Amino acid sequence: MFTGIIKLIGVVDSVESLTDGVAVVIACKTADLAIQVGDSIAVNGVCSTVVTYTDANFTVHYLQETLRVTTFGSLVPGSYVNLESSLTLTTKLSGHYVSGHIDGTAQISSIETSSPWSKLVITYTKELAVFLIYKGSITIDGVSLTIAELTDRFLTCYIIPHTFDETILQYYEIGQYVNIECDMIGKYVVNAVKQGSLNDKV
Repeated sequence: MFTGIIKLIGVVDSVESLTDGVAVVIACKTADLAIQVGDSIAVNGVCSTVVTYTDANFTVHYLQETLRVTTFGSLVPGSYVNLESSLTLTTKLSGHYVSGHIDGTAQISSIETSSPWSKLVITYTKELAVFLIYKGSITIDGVSLTIAELTDRFLTCYIIPHTFDETILQYYEIGQYVNIECDMIGKYVVNAVKQGSLNDKV
C-alpha cells in the first residue's frame, strides 16, 4: 500500500530479459527508502518487489503481464522513474490510498509550465471513464493528483511547483504514455453497484 507521495527519482541502470519478463536495475540512494530484500516499492506507480539491492541501486522483476498493462515495456537505461516506499503504521497519509496495481495507460496531450501552477492534460481510454470523477483522486506514474477538469476524453491535473520539481513530471513529453491507477475506493463502489444490479436481476 502506498500514498502517491514520491520520495525519490530513480534512474534505470539496466533492463535484462528473463524467461517470462525482465529484470530492471534502478539506481538511487537506497538508504533513503530504507530498502530491504522483499520490500514493496512503487516504481512509477507499479508495486514492485525488491529482489536484490546495494547502497546505490536495487533490482526488481516484471512479468510479461506487467509489461503488457503498464508503460514498462518501453523502459530503457537512462529512463527516470518515480519511487515510493510502502506505507508503515507511522507513515503520514498525505496523498490517497494507492495499491500499486495499474488500471491502464493513458497519453499525455499537453503540458503547460507556468507559475504558480503547471497543467497536465491526459487522454484516457473509455475503460477508465467509469472510475474517474471531477475533483476525484488519480495516480499518474505513482503521483497522487486531483482531477481538476474532466471531459469524456481528457482529464486535467494542476501541478504545484514542488510536485513538478520532485517527480518525473518534469521530464514528460507530449505523446508519452503514463501509468494510471484510479481511486481504489471508487473502484470498490463501482463494483458494489454492478454486483447490486446483477443481484436485482436474479
